[in-house]
Amino acid sequence: MAKLLIVESDTRLCEIFNELLEYSDFNYDIVNTYEEAKNHLKRRRYEFAVTDLNFSDSKDGRIIALFNRHNVAPIIFTSEIDEDFLEVYESAKIADYFLKEDEKSLPLVVSKLNQLKSNKGTTILVVDDSILYANFIKQNLVIHKFKVLTAPNGEQAIEKLKNHPEVKLVVTNHRMKIMDGIELTELIRKTKDKKELPVVALSTLSDADTTSLFLQAGANDYLTKPFIRDELYEKIYENLIAY
Repeated sequence: MAKLLIVESDTRLCEIFNELLEYSDFNYDIVNTYEEAKNHLKRRRYEFAVTDLNFSDSKDGRIIALFNRHNVAPIIFTSEIDEDFLEVYESAKIADYFLKEDEKSLPLVVSKLNQLKSNKGTTILVVDDSILYANFIKQNLVIHKFKVLTAPNGEQAIEKLKNHPEVKLVVTNHRMKIMDGIELTELIRKTKDKKELPVVALSTLSDADTTSLFLQAGANDYLTKPFIRDELYEKIYENLIAY
């Protein structure tokens, strides 16, 4: 069973989490403070977490760093999101965030947990000759529990697809020295068992001609570099659902 740690100081919310997770596939613990979370993380390895940002014994979101030190990307469930947090969100390992608007917010958090757990069975291929961008995309996909393969060009991407039929989506850069993204997309569409494989194209060019070339080649979607992580997630989920 998937191991989950919930850090929540509100007793009523803890009760609701218990009700929602009682018959789930999560093996979960609920604690109320930063120190309790710290002690649990020392004793046990968790895959998933839900946490508020501030507690009586810890302020300013220190708990995010605590989880990240233990290789856990938590879902943040808190009453206020400000600009400082959004800056942290772009750089820290955080799976998602939800506002405590009312008790109806909790099912959304549990739904996200189930989605993350489900992602463990989905493999995505990232094709980019930039090590920096390939790592950026991979790290953010891994935060959402996807399995990620990488290739530095279209030629090696084709080999990866032959050797890994479980790949469910391809994210490919445009300009690469050995078989660029448009050529790769065309070849995928000509491959009998890959004709329907979703392809999300990436490019530093935002002009209509480049977008049109990718779409004509068979790409399902297009994302202009640079982009923020939520834009990436939106494209990934939209195309996986469609597939």
